[in-house]
Amino acid sequence: MSSMTRLLACAFSLPVLALLAAGGPEAAPPPGAPPQPPPPPAMEQVLEEDSVAEADRWLAGVDVGAYLDCAREQGVTLLSAHRTGPRPGFAENDHETALRSAADGAVFVEFDIGLTSDDRLVLMHDRTIDRTTNGTGRVEDMTFGEIAAFRLVDNDDQTLEGRADEFHEFMTAIDGRAIAQLDLKGSLTHERLMQDVRELGAEDRVLVITYRMDQVIALHAMAPDVMISAGIRSLEDLDALEEAGVDLSRIVAWLGLGDGDAELDAALAERGVETSFGNFRAEREGGVDYAAWASTGVEVLSVDNVPAAAAALDARTQSRALLDACPAARGGL
Repeated sequence: MSSMTRLLACAFSLPVLALLAAGGPEAAPPPGAPPQPPPPPAMEQVLEEDSVAEADRWLAGVDVGAYLDCAREQGVTLLSAHRTGPRPGFAENDHETALRSAADGAVFVEFDIGLTSDDRLVLMHDRTIDRTTNGTGRVEDMTFGEIAAFRLVDNDDQTLEGRADEFHEFMTAIDGRAIAQLDLKGSLTHERLMQDVRELGAEDRVLVITYRMDQVIALHAMAPDVMISAGIRSLEDLDALEEAGVDLSRIVAWLGLGDGDAELDAALAERGVETSFGNFRAEREGGVDYAAWASTGVEVLSVDNVPAAAAALDARTQSRALLDACPAARGGL
């Protein structure tokens, strides 16, 4: 029901409710009568719900590149939820998990995408569905409908109510609430991925992961405005991309798994390039110091434990305050 319809329902119901209140208690329905529908929400509740829904889409229309520039200039570390940030009761690579991580304070949600036998994009990390659902089979040998017939399981092997997401429905669910960080699996190519990204008009709200320099160059040529995560080990790698005609403002430098590299980070910052890294093993083993990782200058910290990282870095507050202080990310000067 639209907001206007709900408001009109409230307006027309108020006189009736007033008469009922004046006439004393409501009469009990006759035996066997069908249950009565709940009363329409009060106007104040309707407006509050709509305001909350709009506030949840705080990233709608954001210029991701400009926003990352502001993070670099103001020394703010943003969080990326690795595999959407799974936790007990919430599976990896799932839209409900992504929304929970976004509510915690993650700006980016990273997820894995495979290609089904009927040429549909499905969220799945492995080549098979065995580990992350209660079914079995190879992703590329199954239709999306066959995969969707099974339920997701969390990392504790608990079967959940949800099924695997198709790319389009996942992107719709997180629109305005998080930036999608896309990792290709199996036989899925960047060319095939970009078909769906363009169909959704989502070029401005994705960060696409690459693994080789030739992939970076080819992807930039086919989608010059898309933000790209590129593995960078030295300034020579950056020089090679620039010589190949890659616009460095479209690049986020992936520094690999580990504790970051403050010296390389500073050198890249001088070239106007943001950085990212993660240390998932350290998170699993405990004793993590998220603040120490942030102090290396990283702009996008990839984490498994989103609630812990968000609490340590006050990520939800910091990310929103950054946007408020970054008019360029909203199209301003």
